[in-house]
Amino acid sequence: MEQTRTNKKTIAIVAAVACLALAAALGTYAWLTSQSSLTNTFTVGSINTPDKQPDGNDPEKPGSDDWKVKGNLIETKWVDKSKLVPGASIDKNPNVGLGKDSDSAYVFVYVKNALVNSGTNQSDTPYFTIGSNWTAVPGTNEAWIAKTTGTDDQYISGLFMYKKGASDNNPVALVAKSDASVFTGELFSAVTAPSTLTKDMVASNPQMIVSAYIFGADQKDGSQSSAETALAQAKAWAAEQAK
Repeated sequence: MEQTRTNKKTIAIVAAVACLALAAALGTYAWLTSQSSLTNTFTVGSINTPDKQPDGNDPEKPGSDDWKVKGNLIETKWVDKSKLVPGASIDKNPNVGLGKDSDSAYVFVYVKNALVNSGTNQSDTPYFTIGSNWTAVPGTNEAWIAKTTGTDDQYISGLFMYKKGASDNNPVALVAKSDASVFTGELFSAVTAPSTLTKDMVASNPQMIVSAYIFGADQKDGSQSSAETALAQAKAWAAEQAK
């Protein structure tokens, strides 16, 4: 019996020593370890509406008047139900803006001219002269291809892209700011009715529809650059607008 008690004491002592050794080892390991973690927050970007209208004297900069329309396209000089008069120009100045903290973006505008009846000569069709920040998107027989009067920079309809300062066939991104709205500048400032326009040429519900397409500059598709991707997407969009 005494032998059994001695063995139990011995086992208890050995177990206690083992626990102390394990605790000491764990304490040593804890002392020499380190842990780290990172939490990353993602965003999907944004195209924000401007808070101010473009300045009347410098339409690439914000003015003092509050933004009064939905979306990013505005015409500050347009007067609803303006009359077509042969030989006269009508104020119409489409301009596209990005609000504060927007992503920089490529900007395209499609103009659908439904002012005259089908079959009217292009030389008799009301036209506009595009600004220096814009150019017609090159194409062949696409429905969206820009139609001209035959005079440089004078167009009656088509797809146009913002490309201030560029010389190639790709668009240029409109660079957004964190503290102010930015604008492309006017695509054109007026629509002119040729002196040869007659009343019977004018459509029963004469309209000119101006639509904007804004493509975030950080997007791209495979090996294409972001500018090439934007251009391809804009052409597909314009094909739908042209229907």
